[in-house]
Amino acid sequence: EDATSTTTTELVCKGVLTMTDACETAILTYLASSPEAKIEDTLTWAADECKPPLDHLAVVGSVKSLLVDAYVSASDITNSFYTLSKEGQSILADGSQEIRVLVALVESGDGLTMPELQEKVGKAVCKIGMGNCMKNKWAKKDGAKLVPQIALNEVADTVQAELKALSDADGIADGMDDKAIAGLKRRKLVNLITRKSF
Repeated sequence: EDATSTTTTELVCKGVLTMTDACETAILTYLASSPEAKIEDTLTWAADECKPPLDHLAVVGSVKSLLVDAYVSASDITNSFYTLSKEGQSILADGSQEIRVLVALVESGDGLTMPELQEKVGKAVCKIGMGNCMKNKWAKKDGAKLVPQIALNEVADTVQAELKALSDADGIADGMDDKAIAGLKRRKLVNLITRKSF
């Protein structure tokens, strides 16, 4: 079979080329396509310009290899963003634990015992939510029951709102309060991801 009619991906799959060779070939072919050709960011280039898309880690490795051989010049690009943890995604969908506990207490009318609250919202939500409700003075113990101290319309789910703002901004925390981000990180609701490209 004529190798010129075979795509780079087919050659990789057949074992004729390694992924590094395929990436190096794609990079050099792209850069040779015109005198003005340049790759602004390997991440977007690998995903958007390459058909089919190339693995970004393989592209980064290829750029490093080409740098050593002085075939290309490049500068580092570092992007940091946040992703929501599983718990953060749950809060985004269902509300924070403290709001869920407060809703259960308010809907009960005269409060709930700990086992009743755990049955209504689950043990994990109860543990975190009750502690935060007590800390915020939204609920108190009254004998064996936990009773609400505040109406639902007097509180806002700031944790859910912060997670939504972060999610809507594709994980970019620009413009968000540093204390809010620190709180989300402390509660392990978000993870900071640092992505490097060229």
